[in-house]
Amino acid sequence: MIVHAITARIGVGIMLLVFWGLVGSPLFGVSFLLILIGLTAVWYRVKPYKFVPILEAITSVAYAIWWPPALLGLWLPIISLMERKWRKQESAIIERGHAERSQRLKLEAQINQSARENTNAARLAEMNERARIAQSIHDHVGHEMHGALIALQTAKKLYEKEDLRAGELITQSLQRLEVASATLRETVHNLRPAYIIGSDTLDEICKAFTFCAVKFTKSGDLTGVTHWEMLAANLKELLTNTTKHSDATEVIVKLDGNAKYVRLTVKDNGSLKKNKSFGLGLSGMKERVRMAGGTLTVNDAEGFQVMCVLSKL
Repeated sequence: MIVHAITARIGVGIMLLVFWGLVGSPLFGVSFLLILIGLTAVWYRVKPYKFVPILEAITSVAYAIWWPPALLGLWLPIISLMERKWRKQESAIIERGHAERSQRLKLEAQINQSARENTNAARLAEMNERARIAQSIHDHVGHEMHGALIALQTAKKLYEKEDLRAGELITQSLQRLEVASATLRETVHNLRPAYIIGSDTLDEICKAFTFCAVKFTKSGDLTGVTHWEMLAANLKELLTNTTKHSDATEVIVKLDGNAKYVRLTVKDNGSLKKNKSFGLGLSGMKERVRMAGGTLTVNDAEGFQVMCVLSKL
């Protein structure tokens, strides 16, 4: 816009020079041109002084008394006023752009902070789970295996002496080893790394549910999901609630996603009305989802439906 205004001022100056040369203008017309050039310099080099358009108009009218072509100088205050309006509009656009950029940066910072908090929470949960598993192996598996080892060592000595108590000790050792094996098997089964949990895990949970039929479907973009553990835990909780509080004969589980969000919907066809106020299980689930930046809604208009929406960010 400023370029256009300068071009217009140059055009007015050229017209004044042409008239000055063609009409046989007096020499004081040169002073008129110099005054206009000086006012233009003040306007652009110093600052858009608000009285410049007034001074340009007064000068043009005053010189027009002796030299009528000076009235062409009245275009300059018009150009100045239009340029001032353009400047205000441009400043408003720039300020709005800065505000939007600041808001966008603030939102990105919040998203990054939320992602870091989720990562830290996942790491803390992983460390707690490792500590729990280590303690479980130490307290149960280690204890049973150590007891079985001592019993077998004793049984060996009794067997060498042909003592019948060796058979009883071997039987006890086998029982201890069976308990240790079952505990170790359960611990290893629960130790499932986060990176292999995915939509197939939710499908397995549905297939393992025996209370009623479960129909599991998935669709959309499910890449980049970082909350599989939470989705799996929520699905287990909701299916467990079905066995406790519902007379449903079918549960429909839908998993779908797009570039930004993933949504898990669990709906049964039960006729029993649930209390819309969240129980302990649903309250805890809702709080976990909220802390992860998602939403959890409940609808019991037809059956019982819970919808969990989580961001991929």
